[in-house]
Amino acid sequence: MVTVLSHLVEPSGFATMLFLLGVACTITRRTRRYSLALAAASGLVLLVFSNGLVAMLLMSSLEDDYPALHDPTRHPEVRSIVVLTGWAADDDFFPLSSRMNSSSAFRVLEAANLYAARPDCRVLVSGSVTAARIMRQQLQRLGIPDHALLIDDESRNTAASAARVRELLGDTPVFLVSSAGHMRRAMWTFQQQGILPIAAPTDHLVPRSTRRASWTTSAAHLQASDLAAHEYAGLAWYRLRNMSPLLPYAPETGQATLR
Repeated sequence: MVTVLSHLVEPSGFATMLFLLGVACTITRRTRRYSLALAAASGLVLLVFSNGLVAMLLMSSLEDDYPALHDPTRHPEVRSIVVLTGWAADDDFFPLSSRMNSSSAFRVLEAANLYAARPDCRVLVSGSVTAARIMRQQLQRLGIPDHALLIDDESRNTAASAARVRELLGDTPVFLVSSAGHMRRAMWTFQQQGILPIAAPTDHLVPRSTRRASWTTSAAHLQASDLAAHEYAGLAWYRLRNMSPLLPYAPETGQATLR
């Protein structure tokens, strides 16, 4: 149910719902007059939110929260790099680099860059089973040694990752690697667990200035609008649940494991 609602708050999901309602209205003569209006509303939603300027206005307020971490050596107290997973598929037909989506790939690159500057840190990949394993393999290919790589592959969302990191690393400061648009929710969630995260955003999707925003429509712009809506909804959901500091995490299957 939550998954369905999360899709409906996204412009593309909302437009799809309007279109399907329009189709459903053609079934009976009494409701047929509403079908055209619903179809037009569906098209209008897609047109508006696939516009580059609209996508930029929605996403930039999220992406501009935290600056890039250009010099991790300025934080000598940090000894851990936490990388949140995106999405990945376990398909041997593709090369390893193609088994991750772009968000996961950007996060892997940022983690590798941070480690190159701070080889005294360990890298913890946290998220779903497949994505965590594939991202770890890619980090190994990029030269990070096994003894510096840890994996938490039982966290299904950001809140679970934050709780697991607290369990594994305590309340020590960490470099937190995630997509720039996701960083506000990630930072807030980790702070709620009593962790001291230092943002290392990557995977920026929109320009910082409206002068550079595109006025055209595209699927990429619609995707950015979808991701922004998803993040706003996620923040609202977490706050609605009134997450408190040091909220305990009770995994369904055993304790956290390092592999």
